[in-house]
Amino acid sequence: MNEHPFHRWVAAAEPKAEAWRTALGFVLIVVLWLAWTVALALMAVGGGVVAPEQLFEDARFMLFGEAAVLAGVALMAAWGFWIGGWIVLKLLHGRGLASVTGAITLKQFGIGAGVAVGYLGVTLGYAVASGHAPVRTDVDVGQWVMALLPLIGLILVQATGEELVFRGYLPQQLAARWRHPLVWGLLPAVAFGLAHVSWGEPLDTTRIYYFAGATMLGLVMMAMVWRTGSLAAAMGFHVANNIGALLVIDTTGAGARVSLFAWTPDQAMANASTDLLVMGLLLAFVLSPFAPLPKGQALRRKDTRAAP
Repeated sequence: MNEHPFHRWVAAAEPKAEAWRTALGFVLIVVLWLAWTVALALMAVGGGVVAPEQLFEDARFMLFGEAAVLAGVALMAAWGFWIGGWIVLKLLHGRGLASVTGAITLKQFGIGAGVAVGYLGVTLGYAVASGHAPVRTDVDVGQWVMALLPLIGLILVQATGEELVFRGYLPQQLAARWRHPLVWGLLPAVAFGLAHVSWGEPLDTTRIYYFAGATMLGLVMMAMVWRTGSLAAAMGFHVANNIGALLVIDTTGAGARVSLFAWTPDQAMANASTDLLVMGLLLAFVLSPFAPLPKGQALRRKDTRAAP
């Protein structure tokens, strides 16, 4: 009987899955990402691409071109995850990026993207039916179309970079040492949720919703990795979700305004409970036999275990 792809994916991390190595690796990836982000901001300002004050200005009051450039720079910050992941894997684990991504196929990428489109369609349909339809922004359609492909390309790198760390490196390392899904599945999802909270502002129901939503979507994408032994489907889901959330309908005040439509914070919170419910149903669907993905397999309790 052939070994499940998820088992093979986890096995790639087993030779060097010590707890100290995993913790150090994750911290180094974050540090390298921060260093790249700072360097990128300095290069953007120094090169005249972005004015210094724009880094702290509300993007709703920028011209579209300025907002699009700022959004592009912000998305490029995620390149630091690829840089940090490559360095950490080489230096600490002696393996390459492919051992984390698994086999990337267009079919699985497309399935993940299709699931995301379905999820976004359901949430949008409910919002419209309940009287909380998004409003049209003042973004010019012609300018939006001109910027669409470059921004989609940057979202592709940004979303897949986050997947490399939060659905790849961290859960793979944890699963190689601890077999319980509450460790390798839930902890990285919580870390992903925390990474999507604005820490410079008071904690309120809006930020709790963003944390809960990001954590739930993290679990959905982790379930895709569990079923496939690859990041392909999770990457497809993340890319499609971010295209919808950043370029089609965003939440007012959340990042550079480059979308055609937007929900106000009040509208977003009015839909919050339903959105979280849909995410829960989405997770159940991805875990069910009805999802167009291979059957997931529990990690066996193996006799070979990484040394402490």
